[in-house]
Amino acid sequence: MSYLWDNKHFIITHFPIVLLLVSLLFDLAALIWKKKDWHTAALACLVVGTVCTIAAVLTGPRMMQQNPDVETHEMYGTITMYVAIVLSAIRLGLVLWRKKQIGRNPAYLIAALIAVVLVMYTAHLGGKMVHRSFNPGEFPQGMMDGGKGGPRQGAGQGQGQGPGPGADQGPDQGTNQDQGSDQSQK
Repeated sequence: MSYLWDNKHFIITHFPIVLLLVSLLFDLAALIWKKKDWHTAALACLVVGTVCTIAAVLTGPRMMQQNPDVETHEMYGTITMYVAIVLSAIRLGLVLWRKKQIGRNPAYLIAALIAVVLVMYTAHLGGKMVHRSFNPGEFPQGMMDGGKGGPRQGAGQGQGQGPGPGADQGPDQGTNQDQGSDQSQK
């Protein structure tokens, strides 16, 4: 249970990413296939996605403060949260008080698209802070044949798990599987 609590931000962040995108997709699909009920599903995804966006911003880990990208990530996360709150408040308010569904309104759809772009960019920035980059053909964390495991391996990713795939190969084999084909073309 401690693992879940310690990693709550990294778990929660996936919900607004998916729910804000699915909300927009439900509205677009409702327009294409003329299904009014799908606008209701879009509203539900938007509201739950907004709550999850607030939770993601509030649970941002303080351990990342030394990372130079954290300020930009936090700024975009906060902007995304406010955009989602405004979209939810306007849409929910119109549905509850005026019984009006704005999921087909072009201005709303553009605003929802902006929210989706913001949440995706915020996720990209967060991913850059958490996951190390790797070169093409080199797989992170030793998960695939030919991968070079790194110091960021976690439990179940190579530590004490015995020899991985390709362990019976020599030191020069398995590190570049295209080596033979490259030499034959020269």
